[in-house]
Amino acid sequence: MVTAISRLPPLPTGPATGSVRALKRPKEPPLTPDSPMIALAYRCLRREHQALLRRQPQGGATPTPEDVHQSRIATRRMRVGLRLFDALLPKSVTTRLAKELRWFASTLGAVRDLDVHAEALREHLQAAGPDATQELGGYELALRREGLAERDALHTLFSSDRYAALMATLAELLDGAPSPAALRRWRSFTIRAGAGRCLKRTRRQVVALGRELGSNAGAEDLHRLRIRAKRLRYALEFFLEPYPQLEPAAKATKALQDVLGAHQDAHTARRRVLAYTRAIRKRGVAASAPPGALSIWGSTQHRRAAQARRDLVLEWQRFLVATDLPDLGAR
Repeated sequence: MVTAISRLPPLPTGPATGSVRALKRPKEPPLTPDSPMIALAYRCLRREHQALLRRQPQGGATPTPEDVHQSRIATRRMRVGLRLFDALLPKSVTTRLAKELRWFASTLGAVRDLDVHAEALREHLQAAGPDATQELGGYELALRREGLAERDALHTLFSSDRYAALMATLAELLDGAPSPAALRRWRSFTIRAGAGRCLKRTRRQVVALGRELGSNAGAEDLHRLRIRAKRLRYALEFFLEPYPQLEPAAKATKALQDVLGAHQDAHTARRRVLAYTRAIRKRGVAASAPPGALSIWGSTQHRRAAQARRDLVLEWQRFLVATDLPDLGAR
């Protein structure tokens, strides 16, 4: 059967592993603060496009959890790049790409979040012993069923015309870009001229939200802060080639993102447990209380979320210090 994915151009594979390799391009010159910003923009976007190609399933195979994880990261980074370099890119293409990448990331996110939760449960069961494993068998089975449904959705995603169109649009945007005409137009707008403005604006958004939320922030608010921190981290990483001195700021932002991610994972896991508990009570499986091991698992997630909130206090202060950016426009 001919599908959308089978119409995509074949990608080269390594002889030993059969894994997809990124298409080779001529080696590009290193970027400096005096390089055109548009050259950095396309280099960053092309790097994420290559990451997506490397993780693209071949021959109708279902992506592995690591493929899903890395594809999700590349998609997020691509979305940040489109937003960060918006003024330098063709609006007619990037508007369509922003919408389609959001759709693609959402589908990948549902699968990845379930993978993270299932892996955390497996680690818990290894430490908890056989009694807990037996008691949580129903919950684990429910997760497996949900995982199979998500994998089916993932297979449909990669076989869809919409996915094929997305990849074709990315290739169209990046093929031969930036053009000589675009380079001439934007030659005077250097990385030095724009880096500080881009990064300080993105940092201000993180700081403003963090100070607004305070110590009593809810889970959804902390999730919003995590998203903004993630955008700043990716933006900092985009500028590491011309400004390697930004590495401590990028690491501190990642540490902040990680502790916020730990809170979100624990909060989501506990919410799943509560939803499952309500479901089994409705079915009459448990008369009054959930299985003891399930309750312990939920309490463990509650403690992890509380610990992440405590860790956040220190990481926030480290973040503020490390991301007090120098004057990137100075010579």
